[in-house]
Amino acid sequence: MSPNSFTALRLIAAVAVLVRHSLIILDDEISPFGALDIPALGLWVFFVVSGFLLPGAWERRPQLVRYVSARVLRVFPGLFVSLLVTVVIIGAIATPLGVRAYLSDPQTLNHLTKNLVLLPDYTLPGVFSDNPYANAVNGALWSLGPLFAMYLLVPVIGWIPWRRVRASVWTGLLVWCVVAPLVDAIPTRDIVWGNFVDDILRVAAFFCAGAALREWRVPLRLDAAIIAASVLAIVMVLEPELTWFFAHLVVPYVLVTVGSQPIPVLRSAGRFGDPSFGMFLIGFPVQQLVIHLNPQLDWVPSILTTLVLSVAYGYLLWWFVDQPLARMRVSSRRPGTNRLEAPRPAAVRAP
Repeated sequence: MSPNSFTALRLIAAVAVLVRHSLIILDDEISPFGALDIPALGLWVFFVVSGFLLPGAWERRPQLVRYVSARVLRVFPGLFVSLLVTVVIIGAIATPLGVRAYLSDPQTLNHLTKNLVLLPDYTLPGVFSDNPYANAVNGALWSLGPLFAMYLLVPVIGWIPWRRVRASVWTGLLVWCVVAPLVDAIPTRDIVWGNFVDDILRVAAFFCAGAALREWRVPLRLDAAIIAASVLAIVMVLEPELTWFFAHLVVPYVLVTVGSQPIPVLRSAGRFGDPSFGMFLIGFPVQQLVIHLNPQLDWVPSILTTLVLSVAYGYLLWWFVDQPLARMRVSSRRPGTNRLEAPRPAAVRAP
């Protein structure tokens, strides 16, 4: 059992991402919310937590090959398996084409190969073409490229030997990500590696905020977090145009503070593993498939069905992909070990 609550935060984030996507892609006549611009709080959690934890992982073991290989093994095996499930199972069920024509279509291979290099591609031949949110197979994949880019930025800044300088760099990047779109300092609607620049800056800001909190060694107090959250709520009501600015200051502090605490209920969330990454990868296409198979299903059972299937998939991915790879990494670090040994539970498992 972890002495902190970061696993619970990731689980909550995965559920929040799944529910948000479901409400957006459901038919407006079925969902009471339609396609409202619901805040992407779940995605912010993933970036803040990663930003807070990974500089510490680098500081403990500042070895580039080991760091990069750990991040590659954390992202790409699960991504590959999830893409195969999406393409071979979900896509084959939903396409109006014959299975042979579907699998041999160049667009199918294009979807697989592009997403494996984190270049988002959202379409498969004929898949979900009749859904209310037509043709979008997995809208969650866009954020993996920016997230992995931030992973690689950690050792670049981490090589700076002075902590206060590192903290200042992360803070400067945070300010740049928030302010640059507001003052038109850069063309925010340009596309970089398949994503709009302003979308990249939006999520990168939360990663930088998490990293800055760690490097500045900001005191984490629950009472201060409660006050900060209350201030944000007041701003959202009285000055909604300032919400985005205050969110970059308040949300990371609240998340890191809660995640760092051994809250009794939350700290036990990872007892059976961490299915959050698998849920994140599969939730969108599963919801689209549920809509495809039963377009008249009410929004509550539709989302609950998607949630149950996604949680089950997330645990399967954890038990049969993530954990075996983690055991292999631990075993390879122990000279003279001839068998694979399960790692001892860590206080925090970096994303």
